[in-house]
Amino acid sequence: MAPPKKPITSNAGRDQETRIAAMRAIFEAAGFSNVEPPLLQPAEVFLDRSGEDIRRRLYVFNDPGGQELCLRPDLTIPTCRLYLDGAAKAAEARYCYSGAAFRYQPQGSGRANEFIQTGAEFFGGKDAEDADAEMLALATRAVTAGGLAQFDIKLGDLALFEALVDALDIPGGWRSRLKRHFWRPAYFKELIGRLATSASPVRSDAREGLVAALGALDETNALSVIEDVLSLAGIAPVGGRSVAEIAERFLERAADQSAAPLSKETAKLIDSFMSLSAKPKDAAKRIRDLTKAAGIRIEAPIAALERRFELIEKRGVDLSRATFETGFGRTLEYYTGFVFELRIGDNAVAGGGRYDDLLESLGAKSSVPAVGCAITWERLQAALEAPRGRAAK
Repeated sequence: MAPPKKPITSNAGRDQETRIAAMRAIFEAAGFSNVEPPLLQPAEVFLDRSGEDIRRRLYVFNDPGGQELCLRPDLTIPTCRLYLDGAAKAAEARYCYSGAAFRYQPQGSGRANEFIQTGAEFFGGKDAEDADAEMLALATRAVTAGGLAQFDIKLGDLALFEALVDALDIPGGWRSRLKRHFWRPAYFKELIGRLATSASPVRSDAREGLVAALGALDETNALSVIEDVLSLAGIAPVGGRSVAEIAERFLERAADQSAAPLSKETAKLIDSFMSLSAKPKDAAKRIRDLTKAAGIRIEAPIAALERRFELIEKRGVDLSRATFETGFGRTLEYYTGFVFELRIGDNAVAGGGRYDDLLESLGAKSSVPAVGCAITWERLQAALEAPRGRAAK
């Protein structure tokens, strides 16, 4: 009997494996241990923490035991769960990975529902700015090892926006709302416009009548009432939102009607801040000038920004290719500080950032400093095939 034939591997398949292995080797050489998080994950952890962009594209189903599961839409949260399950005893932990992730893509989008992520996560680093710099440097080296010689860098820092909002003389509820909707530019702009006008007139329809009635209740009782109303009406969660989240929107409307409008000066300051774009060498001065003119001081995150840029350049990253935008936060809502993307035009081949609160929300006893990055192979491949994406030798 003839021996079984070996499977035929295409040149394209071998090229993919070689480039992915080269990228993973960059992380392994820096001390990151390779892990393989499970494909199946509890859906709840992604529905609660990933943001609307991910929630509406999850592949969610129930197993025979009734547990709601999903195919992992990325590998950051699954890697966090591995850390909490086994390695959380260590002061620091460095993990890297390469594997499939799954997100629904509309027909005609040109993007695959299944894609490959190669990345790394650094848990417990005590020097946040240095860990941020290391992760960006590793991402640029990994992308170069994968074959991409030229790309742009887009940078942001959510800590600056949080500091600005905390310094504003506005109701506490508005602060939390502005932070929560930072990732939704269109809705954020609409929200600022609504808060900057006088209280919305109460219409005669039942919805506005309910909103007006809620304004007379304390928050706990109002939330209980609206949850009961929605449940009695048989309203199920939509787009990953729970009944409690829908109820919260009604409470926000009630609060808007009773609060004084946002001043024009404050609205203009927020708009100017969100629109600021500069080269890294100019970013800190631009932010200082803007906030100083408004009588606001947020020196701590600005100083951290300056130090981070210095450390990034010391690690060999050319920041002349980079742009810093105060309104840039990516689409994953668990980020808390520094964020970045490596881009060819509008195509982000890699991205990452800091997410110090995520592990506590997943069960850690306290906040765990964490920063990571992920490279999407299919986007990198598309960049390599584009005229500008000349492969590195």
